[in-house]
Amino acid sequence: MSDQAAELRGLVRRVRGQGVSAHRKAGRKGQPDAARIVAVTSGKGGVGKTNFVVNLAVALADTGMRVTILDADLGLANVDVLLGLTVRHNLHHVINGTLSLSDIVLSGPRGIEVIPGASGLRDIADMRESARRRLIESLSDAVRDRDLLLIDTAAGVSANVLDFVLAAQEVILLTVPEPTAMTDAYAMIKLISRANPDAAVRVVVNLEPSRQGAESVVEQLNLLSERFLSFRVEPLGYVPHDQSVMKAVRKRQPFVLAYPYSPASTAVVSIARDLGGLPMPTGYEPGVAPFIRRLLRAPALDYLL
Repeated sequence: MSDQAAELRGLVRRVRGQGVSAHRKAGRKGQPDAARIVAVTSGKGGVGKTNFVVNLAVALADTGMRVTILDADLGLANVDVLLGLTVRHNLHHVINGTLSLSDIVLSGPRGIEVIPGASGLRDIADMRESARRRLIESLSDAVRDRDLLLIDTAAGVSANVLDFVLAAQEVILLTVPEPTAMTDAYAMIKLISRANPDAAVRVVVNLEPSRQGAESVVEQLNLLSERFLSFRVEPLGYVPHDQSVMKAVRKRQPFVLAYPYSPASTAVVSIARDLGGLPMPTGYEPGVAPFIRRLLRAPALDYLL
């Protein structure tokens, strides 16, 4: 029986590996710091965003992508908790010159890496130009051989969240099928569309039992956004309610590793495969250095007023 289980696990890995992204297949020769930048956000808290980010990162890594998570939740940074890691330092220590970036990067399962941002991200705008340039260079070096930088923003709608969302190449908007979450998701879509009418926004519906239900949520969002904003979001998938998710949280493990054949794991693996196969949106220069430059000049407050 154990041999059969081992064979099954191997088969699942091989199937997942078939979803290696077109971005990775295209190669990185001559493209230092060409990481794809994806921000994951939500209109409100409590929808499972950080847990989704962690498991998406692991699932993407299983397809062959090299993934780094930037924990940009300044209030409740807990990517490390869900991965069973311990954070001792963050970007604040890099910015004040105490440590180098390599000193704070955490190594997670499947080769994923985590950059604990925490309060240090608040300090970037106040840095001297020379120090800012060094930070950009060190961040670029840290993801030079990575395929994707996945940003876990804070929950809700704020200037800080919008800064990261507007600076990223593409956005994954996570919501749940209940009125307040959908209202807040629409508020986020409205802000994004005002700032960038050509933004690539893809919706994932969490805690939704059926594909039809998820499609209905996206349709409702598009009914409003197309009518009032002339803007459209695209569906990326859904994750059903699954008891294994909370069991994995208690273990401080990603559920795609702790319960790889659960409904939630199957759904996230499918989302990872679909995301990895999508081309990068045009209009944004890839890489961390351009991302940081966009982040520093992101006029989020202009769209919140």
